[in-house]
Formats: sequence, structure tokens, C-alpha cells
Amino acid sequence: MDTPSNPNLEIIDSVMLTPLVRRSMQRGEAKIIDWKKERLYGGSFNSEIHRFSGTAYDQGEVLPWSLILKIIRSPDGQDDPSSLNYWKREAFAYQSGLLDQFPDIICAPRCFEIVEQSGVEVWLWIEEIIDELSGSWQLDQYGNVARHLGQFNSIGFGRQAQFTQPWLTKGQLRAWVGDASPELPPNILAYPLVSRVWPHDIYEWMLRVWSKQEVWIDNIEHQPQTLAHLDAFRRNLFSRQNKQGLLQTVMIDWAFVGSAAAGEEIAPLVAASLNFLDFDSTQVKALDQVVFEGYLEGLREAGWRGDPRAVRSTYAAASILRYCIGVSGVAYMIADESQHGLLEQIFGHPLEKLTDVWASTNRFLFHLADEVNF
Repeated sequence: MDTPSNPNLEIIDSVMLTPLVRRSMQRGEAKIIDWKKERLYGGSFNSEIHRFSGTAYDQGEVLPWSLILKIIRSPDGQDDPSSLNYWKREAFAYQSGLLDQFPDIICAPRCFEIVEQSGVEVWLWIEEIIDELSGSWQLDQYGNVARHLGQFNSIGFGRQAQFTQPWLTKGQLRAWVGDASPELPPNILAYPLVSRVWPHDIYEWMLRVWSKQEVWIDNIEHQPQTLAHLDAFRRNLFSRQNKQGLLQTVMIDWAFVGSAAAGEEIAPLVAASLNFLDFDSTQVKALDQVVFEGYLEGLREAGWRGDPRAVRSTYAAASILRYCIGVSGVAYMIADESQHGLLEQIFGHPLEKLTDVWASTNRFLFHLADEVNF
């Protein structure tokens, strides 16, 4: 599916790009020789991502450069910082300095400039991150990243007073699930690809889970809260070496940053990485084990002394509520053939293949429910 070009991009020229390129290269006299732009997959329904790259001349050298432009729009023209999809959250996170306070094993890309356009659109000019472990990650790398996430989450325990900004998400899981029942009309359930993802036993189980969701969420919200990224799955995670030569995790897309209980952070690392086909779904049990063990290791390394059983219950409940209950509305898009192209564009795979994997994820979540002990 082709995406229409953004007419606002026509204002970008070498004059606008030059100071950004100089900051990214850390060369104050660099001069742009040439440049090009390309639209990248990613973003969401109210954002788009572009890559600008080219060469620049400085002190007798011709050097390559690149920048990422993330454009975020207000989905409804409202400015409610408490909204789950508050469009300025990532911009505020950069401007506040919050994203500069992390341990060296985890970080956000550098942001070179933030520009608000017309009050309903914000541009983030950020560093392009290249994954030094390009391609599919091996199982041990998921465990390594989970350990980093555990260390990152540990910094927030006991420091809640430092994270009171109104734009930080609170109760993200409750907002994600919403008030609407996941009950689907018979004609939607009868659509072949829908019934593949939600066969009768999985659908009936999902409805039973819905009756428990308030209890599950209350238990999670009454646990000690910490700072979390809350969308840490493979496509938002990059690995590179830091200045000490150690492998570092770089996290992009801070649109959901806010408070969470220990365990919520790794729900997307497993379930969303599976659903985007970034990990072999036939190895889900191994992925589940290595991610959870790595996460606990990271928490403990940073001084956490909580109950691992509570973390396991939180992880299991958050995974089910977000990636089964919370996405059941996708069934309407699956049953609407005019939406198939959009789904394939977002996920980067044919819908037939996607629904097979989503069915596998639901089956995994079905069994994971046995480990929710609230």
C-alpha cells in the first residue's frame, strides 16, 4: 500500500539540515554535499518516520551522515497528558532530560531538535541507530536485553517522587484494555482468518479472562511501581557497543514511557516480538524462559529484592491482557478485506502468515494464564 507523501516535508532543504547534520556528526563546520530522503516502515497510525542521509565535507574529508525524522500528530486534536496515546509524550521525555538518566547499558537515541508544527504535529530529529547484531537475534540476545530491561526498571523503585510529570503514563495496562468487552459478533468470528486466530476454545477462554481483568489489573497497580518503556519489543530495540566495549541496548519510540510494576516491561519483548514475526514462534517456550530469567537477573543485579512469583504473575497477566484481550479489535480489520493491505504494511508479512503466528501466540498465552496467581 502506498503512503501519500507529506507536503510539509517540502520545507526541508540543506539550510535546515546543516545544523542538524553538524550536531549529529559533532563537526561544527561540516558542509552538506548531497542528501536524499526515504520513508521508512514503522511508526503508528498517527506518526511517520523518514530517513535523511548524504555526504558532508569537513577538514578535507568527505563523510557520510544520516538522520531520522519522526513526525507525530495529534490523533484527535486533544491535549490530555493522561491519555495513553498522548502525542507529545515522547517529545516531552526528551526535553525533560529523563532519557539521559539511565544506566549505561541502556539508552535512548540522541535527539538533535524538536519542532512543533501548527500545534498538532511535532517533529523529532534523532540519531539513526544501526543494530550491530543485524538480522534475527539469537535466543541469548533476548536474554541479554531482558537483563538490561531488569536493570533499567530497577532504577525507578523508591524514586517515584522523581517521576511525577503529568505526561508520564499511569495505568497503561488499564487504558490499553479499555472498557469494551472483547466479545465478537458471530459474523466476524465466522470469517476464516479470524477463526484461525481465535478458535472456539481460545475465544471462550478470552471471555472468561475478561471477567477477571479488573482483579488482575488492580493487583498489578497495587504493586510497587517503577519507570518503564512499555513498548520494548524487537523492532524498538537495537544492540551496539558502548564506549567501554560492552553490549548496550538502545530503545526507540518512547511514546508509552511511564510507571509499571515489575514484569510488565517484558510482556512485549516476548508477545509482540512473536506477533511481528521477529522470532520463531515454534521456540516460544525457550524465549519465555530466557527472557524471564534474564529479567530477574537484571533486577537482582541492580539491587531488587522482591518476590519473583509476583513478577511472573504480572508478566503473564500483562501479556494476556495486552496481546489477547487488548488486540481483539484487530479481528474487525482481519474480516475487512479492504484493511488487509494496511495490516500487511504495518507487520511486513502476508496476512495468511501473520494469522498463523497470531494463533500460535494466543495458544501460548492460553497456557501462560495458569501462572497468574492473583
